Amino acid sequence: MEWGSWVCCEKMAVLHGGFLLAQKKSQPAKLLEMKKSDWATLGKPIVSAVREICAGETGVEQGPGETRLWQKKVLAYVWAKLLNPTSNEPNVKEVDSHTESDRRWKEDLFFPAESMIPDINHTVLFELVKSLGASEVFVELLSALPADTCHLEVTRFVDHVLVGTTDEDVATFLDVWWEALKLYEGPRDEIVRTFGDEVKKYLARASDVFCRSSKRLRLDPDVSLFPSISSPGSSSNLSIPCLFLHGLRKMKAHVTPYDYKCSAITKLTDTLRKSLLSDGAIEPPAEVYLQKLSELIVLDNPKAQTLPVAENFIQIVKNSERELRACYQKSAFQLPQGELGPGIELLAEIFRSWAPEIQTELTKDTNIERRSLALYRMVESLKCLNQVSPLIKNGDMITQNTKEILSDFILSSSSFVQKCDSYISLNDAATVDKVKMSVAFTIINNRMERHAKVCEIFASTPSWAFAEGGWLNCLERNGEVFQSTDLVFKLAGILKDRSSCTATSTSEVKRLKNVVLDCLSALSIVDKNKALLGVLRAYGGQGLCRDGGAMKEWFEEEVNMVFNCITQSETVNSIDKAVTAVVRVAFLNPETTLQKMCHLAAVNLGAHQLFSQILKNLPALSHEDDRSSEGINILAMCLLETTIDSLATAKAENQFLEFLTSLMEPGEMIDPELPSPLLQPAQVVKIFVLPYLTGGDSNIVFPLKVLNRALKMPMTDDGTKEHWLLACCPFPLVFALSQLLDRCILCWEEDSAKMSTRVSIETKGLLTQTLEMVCDAVEQIISVNPETWSTSVHWLYRKAEQLDWTVRLCLKSIFGGHFKFEVPATLFEVCDLSDDGWSPLNLPQYGPGTGLLAWMECCSASTHLMDQMLSHLIIDSKNVEEVNMFSKGFLVALIQLLPWCSSSEWKRLNHIVRSLLQRELLHVPFTLEYVHYLPLLNLQPFAHHLQFSQLLLRAFQLICNHGCSDWLPPAGWTHVARQCASSMSDILESVKCKLKGAQNLDPNQEALFVIMQLFCHVIHIMVMMPPGTSDSLYYVSLELLSQYETLMLANTSTSGLLNKANEKHFLHSIAENLVSEEQRSVLLQKISKIC
Repeated sequence: MEWGSWVCCEKMAVLHGGFLLAQKKSQPAKLLEMKKSDWATLGKPIVSAVREICAGETGVEQGPGETRLWQKKVLAYVWAKLLNPTSNEPNVKEVDSHTESDRRWKEDLFFPAESMIPDINHTVLFELVKSLGASEVFVELLSALPADTCHLEVTRFVDHVLVGTTDEDVATFLDVWWEALKLYEGPRDEIVRTFGDEVKKYLARASDVFCRSSKRLRLDPDVSLFPSISSPGSSSNLSIPCLFLHGLRKMKAHVTPYDYKCSAITKLTDTLRKSLLSDGAIEPPAEVYLQKLSELIVLDNPKAQTLPVAENFIQIVKNSERELRACYQKSAFQLPQGELGPGIELLAEIFRSWAPEIQTELTKDTNIERRSLALYRMVESLKCLNQVSPLIKNGDMITQNTKEILSDFILSSSSFVQKCDSYISLNDAATVDKVKMSVAFTIINNRMERHAKVCEIFASTPSWAFAEGGWLNCLERNGEVFQSTDLVFKLAGILKDRSSCTATSTSEVKRLKNVVLDCLSALSIVDKNKALLGVLRAYGGQGLCRDGGAMKEWFEEEVNMVFNCITQSETVNSIDKAVTAVVRVAFLNPETTLQKMCHLAAVNLGAHQLFSQILKNLPALSHEDDRSSEGINILAMCLLETTIDSLATAKAENQFLEFLTSLMEPGEMIDPELPSPLLQPAQVVKIFVLPYLTGGDSNIVFPLKVLNRALKMPMTDDGTKEHWLLACCPFPLVFALSQLLDRCILCWEEDSAKMSTRVSIETKGLLTQTLEMVCDAVEQIISVNPETWSTSVHWLYRKAEQLDWTVRLCLKSIFGGHFKFEVPATLFEVCDLSDDGWSPLNLPQYGPGTGLLAWMECCSASTHLMDQMLSHLIIDSKNVEEVNMFSKGFLVALIQLLPWCSSSEWKRLNHIVRSLLQRELLHVPFTLEYVHYLPLLNLQPFAHHLQFSQLLLRAFQLICNHGCSDWLPPAGWTHVARQCASSMSDILESVKCKLKGAQNLDPNQEALFVIMQLFCHVIHIMVMMPPGTSDSLYYVSLELLSQYETLMLANTSTSGLLNKANEKHFLHSIAENLVSEEQRSVLLQKISKIC
């Protein structure tokens, strides 16, 4: 520390002058020999000088902190002078004074100040402390001394006050004792630290100089006011609390004013109680702490009862904090165990002697303010001792006789406390509450002790909100200390109450709303979710906007702004910022916020991805409201509303489906107590699927898509090891899906009575796939414990008997070994099926010659059945007539089945065709109706492609004749055209693969021929089709022409130019047959551009 700047200054000249005047008055005696009785005369110039120093310059106002600082400096100089052996010892001064002075100028920080102070004794120090009322400063400096020196100085102080004891001596003694009790063993300030360091140097040099002296000081390395604690091995005669007890015992006859008696009882009681406290602090609840703090301030500072508070209110609160800390915190200021007994006996003795006098004096004293504080402290101390007295009674720290004395004391003091309570002027609860509010503001503003707990009281006291004392201003200034979930939620409660209160200014409520939302924004993602959960549990889905009013208007403004910013920005810089923005509005009104998000996720292109990310960070919004009659959570409820109101287009439906799927996917675990994923598949199926599949709703496509997505979700281990489908009535679900599949046969019905129950062919593929997945899941459930599910399986079988036999084939995985495959009896005519796994059904619609139709229906049902049907097919490939008959029957069956095949079923039939062609079981003669001659080409690699194409052509030639013109509605014709187009595209892709893997050098010529044939077949079919139904085939024809052009460009041969021209002319003539003028012109234009 740089002491020179304030040691050598005009203030030191003032101090020097004061001591010179005192020394002049003391002639012929010296200040070194001054007695206590001399202070009244000799001390005046010293006290005046110190007060002048502490008062500061004339006209310059100096705060209490600055005054105390200078008190500390002056007492440090004086005390250092006393403790420096080289200052007051004449023998030392005589030895090489020049060398010593030179050393002290260089090494001793206090040397300039000490030089200005004449030789003095301890009387000067103690009387100066008494005159200045500087007990706190005295104890602070005392705490920096080494333990043995500290004990010696306290001994001198006690001896000093016991000589000619006056009321002022008693007051100073009690004040020093009180400050010693309140001393906090925290970091010391710079002056105290430097003082302690300098004194240790003095004592170390003294030890060196007087090393041979029998009176040399023994230095203790521990610097503590309380050696009995710092040095466990030290003897009791070094216990400073004992010195105060002995001092009180000797001076008790001089303690005459009743408030001094109250104070003495308080100090002694607190000393005994502190000696019993266990390790650590015994802090009262924050409410009690703040209440007692306020009571202390009201009693000690009557002006604090008026608002606005005094300028020095901060210091007042700090002083009261220090006092309360001393009451509840363990301290090293403790009596040795052997001194507890004498201490209790002394307390009982003086209480017995003084209690009647105190009660008598209370009735006479008219100074209510003075008596209230002394009484309050004494009463509180006696109450606290009463609370810890069982520790003494049940222990072995004191003798049995002392325990009896303690019991009598506790009994009598309890009665005494009850009588004294009525004399404490704390009857005005409103006044204390006002002060309590001001104290809370001060603690929070200055981050004092327990400010975090005080913040909880601040946020939990609605009566303080918007009070004149500046509650809202305090909150705005200190928003960062309110950034916790509990505080935000408590403030939200005040916000909600005040927003609906007409007496509160709207602008103030809006300021409070902004502070609350700012605090919420600063929370971690875990705490944000806790805050949202708190709002949902307390106020339901409408949150803080439940009662409407201004809060609802602000929410509507803010929610629109938030979502406009999110959806209109091309990129979101930070998902965290987006989450925070949504949290702010969701906190005000969770349900409406979710409704908005769900709607935008459906209708705003690409918004579903961002909103699913945001929601995965806010799992609290999937909270299940106990008050909901449907038992669904708020998120699911908003999603359900969106499916009703916002899915007007296929795009919106698909985007919303992606959004819903994303919410079923596990996200990052935010909080183990919150759900992840946000929506469980079982929950989604119960809400979005079951009511629509089992309720006969005609719009079943979206529920089917949802069920399909849910079944594709990976299984999560929730500890039960049960499939989630168990919670969704799996067997009724299977039957409901089976019923829908059974209604697919009505897909081309135009009868209005049947149209309401039909299922479209486009839905059939999704339905079949979904049913298969459900059956696999149910099979998995059954396999765990088959006996348990036997009844359910039989129930499903009986219900399925009313359905088409092809539907029951799909349920075989569930029926397992309970039931056989049940198929038309005519199937056994074309398949060698065993009786063990197959059972014939006599169905009237399957008469003679329908075996091949049944066989083809089995093939289309599933891949597994298709493989079985191919392996069990009965046909003699060497019998030409049999193969020919089979081929004709196959074509007829294919025509009968084609319109009712889903895309997946048609793919299986395509596979059947290719397999039969490869095995030469299916005969499809290829005719040259589109060529004048067969070029000398090797068409063997493409034989099956041409045969398959020819088969499709013949099928359409049959179904497009005049007798079948009303067989299908326009949608049916469009469907079969789409199936044919799919097959033609597959044939083209297969041709391309052949070209890539061809071994000969130039396969292009053969490929050109094949593609020309495919083109001709497609155009022929288009011409036969009803108008407006062949668009899918038209796109295939364009694809064929593109591939033809590619091959022509790759063929660099200059030979056969005439053939190329002829082929181009031929293609042109074929395309001219199209009925649609637009399609014809496009194809002709494309042909004309081919090289």
